[in-house]
Amino acid sequence: MNRFLRAGFWQKLLVAFILLLQIGLLVGVMFWIFSLGAADGPTAVIAIIVAIFFIDIIAAVYIINTPSPDIYRLTWMFVVFVLPLAGALMYALFANKQTSRKNRERVAKYAKPIERLPSKKEDLEAVDALSPGAAMITKYLEACFGGGIHRRTSVEYFALADFAYEPILRELRNATHYIFLEFFIVDKGKFWNSILEILKQKAKEGLDVRVMYDDLGCLSTLPMHYDRELEAMGIKAKKFNPFRPLLDIRMNNRDHRKIMVIDGHTCFSGGFNIADEYINEIERFGHWKDNAILLKGEAVTNFTYMFLANWVTNSANPENIDKAYYSSDTFIHEIGGYPKDDGFVEPYGDIPFDNESVGERVYLSLIKNARKHVYITTPYLIIDKEMENALCHAAKCGVDVRLLTPHIPDKKAVFAVTRSYYGSLMQAGVRIYEYTPGFVHEKTFICDDEMATVGTFNLDYRSLFLHLECGTFLVGSSCIKTMSRDYLDTLALSHEVTMKEWKGWRRRRVLYWDLLRILGPFL
Repeated sequence: MNRFLRAGFWQKLLVAFILLLQIGLLVGVMFWIFSLGAADGPTAVIAIIVAIFFIDIIAAVYIINTPSPDIYRLTWMFVVFVLPLAGALMYALFANKQTSRKNRERVAKYAKPIERLPSKKEDLEAVDALSPGAAMITKYLEACFGGGIHRRTSVEYFALADFAYEPILRELRNATHYIFLEFFIVDKGKFWNSILEILKQKAKEGLDVRVMYDDLGCLSTLPMHYDRELEAMGIKAKKFNPFRPLLDIRMNNRDHRKIMVIDGHTCFSGGFNIADEYINEIERFGHWKDNAILLKGEAVTNFTYMFLANWVTNSANPENIDKAYYSSDTFIHEIGGYPKDDGFVEPYGDIPFDNESVGERVYLSLIKNARKHVYITTPYLIIDKEMENALCHAAKCGVDVRLLTPHIPDKKAVFAVTRSYYGSLMQAGVRIYEYTPGFVHEKTFICDDEMATVGTFNLDYRSLFLHLECGTFLVGSSCIKTMSRDYLDTLALSHEVTMKEWKGWRRRRVLYWDLLRILGPFL
């Protein structure tokens, strides 16, 4: 309750009231339609029922022909037929991942040209010689996202976000030109307050300091007009997709990215948000296991352009971006030049407006290319049949597939759905562990200690299909073995789930699990 009181509780209470009022009006309209039919006799009631039936048929035909994943389409068809008329109205208001045509045009006009940064021919050839499978992934990423793969980049992996806290403050203090932050959640506390003091000082010194946060993600952590407070401090600020008390499909699309760019040559990313639980300064769900990654060098340009593309797209008056200025080349001399090659690095992003599920494609490609092992960490497991089949197929082919999830959940319904998937995966040979000390929030795939990705993509529908996300694809980097060691060390602290345990859970919660599985894409 204190979190809401300090972050504009009464304004948010008004928003909730307006949303409930709109839902009430929709329900009232439905009852009004049926009351009119009842007043006019049985013939009118039959006519209304037939009309609603045809509306639901039209809605179902439309849903079948959308490019959405099968499970999403099936779920909405279930809703449409279980809730006649109301289901069709709900689909019209909440479903699909498309924003307005105007916004899609803005993305095509502003974002795509900024994000474009092709790989060097010699780098692509070197990746292909090292790993043809990795080369296919990087070509796919370049085709869909625009940013290519790079050498001349150092990578430092932090097994806990706690370990990244001091390096983050150090690098921010060293900034001399600009600082860009883009995060899903920002919450006042030790972590954010320490960063904010540096940002205010850097803004006073004349640096270009910009902060973008997701408005819905920060609904319970920041005041409604916190962007104005930041502007008053000299910090340029934007709320991504400002929350409106309207039944609007655009509210489905959130900015779930974690990006911190410093002078174009240094960047932090990973799974962490800027809130105290992510660095275990406070405890919410036991010990919080999250990660961070620090890049220095050429590949940072991908993240810089990614941030700028989103910033410009969400500006009323988009600025012209001098891409050469924001390239890593411009200020790399200030940190002693480019580091030595340590494998290949390709930061990439995903948006929910282009019918291209970049995050899921990368995950599936890593599973497909694995010959020895695939180590996966995810806080949520709500997967479609394609992902489930890929994991099972890899395990049946003799690949050591391991999956790490939380033991202490942050969302009980999502945790129940996560556990519901264990049975079919374990039956195929996938080994599943729950992090006994608390909650796992990191999102990593490690393939044969040769390829890996670290990022913000959860294994659930919202993250893979509805949100703006980002990740870092690594090939042949020394930090991949560091990630693998951390993974195995974490498994030693975790509990391996057995089929006997799972069957016991299943017997007690079969109806609950089955219902939640149907609603999985909404969670």
